Amino acid sequence: MAKTFLDLRNRIAADLTRDDLADEIKSAVGDAVDHYETLRLYFNVTRSKTFSTVIGQVAYGAAALAEIPDIISLDTLFLFDGTRPLELDKYEVDEFEWLQGSMTGAGRPVAYCYTDSQILLWPVPVAVYTMRPHMHFKLPALVNDTDSNAWTNDAEQLIRCHAKLLLYTNVIEDTEGMQRMQVQIQPLADRLAYKTSGRAATGRIRGTCW
Repeated sequence: MAKTFLDLRNRIAADLTRDDLADEIKSAVGDAVDHYETLRLYFNVTRSKTFSTVIGQVAYGAAALAEIPDIISLDTLFLFDGTRPLELDKYEVDEFEWLQGSMTGAGRPVAYCYTDSQILLWPVPVAVYTMRPHMHFKLPALVNDTDSNAWTNDAEQLIRCHAKLLLYTNVIEDTEGMQRMQVQIQPLADRLAYKTSGRAATGRIRGTCW
């Protein structure tokens, strides 16, 4: 059964044998998630999300795909024209500005950039295309007691230990408890990294440009 935000907080309270830190525990969990969400893990990277272009529309945000404003890293963007995937060229924002100014007509997009929590396409789409971003993104924030995601399940032990580290350090002021958490955290982070590598690695050596 999936664990919820409330389950995680109750477990932390039980570990600490404290029933008077509800607000502090909630804040510590949020801070712990913030600390680790920039790590690329198997549950916060995806190529399974898609959105559709709109004729004449340059910018695409949450209305097109809920995860777009929460992108941490947009690795690449594919356009499907019929059944063929076409990889678009990625531009820095200033380069994209020059590109847009060089031609303002419509066509099949061949380039993109990510800015202001939106994906911008060039040229302006002349038809409806399916777009598939490969991205590292933030999971939805844990707000309600019943909220559940990978931070309360796959990474529950890591988040629980880090939240307790913050509580021992900043609230309870227990140096021994803080040190115990410091010892436990790295093996848990390493285990998640290993699971991520095991799912993503091909086992083949890839050449580099240097």
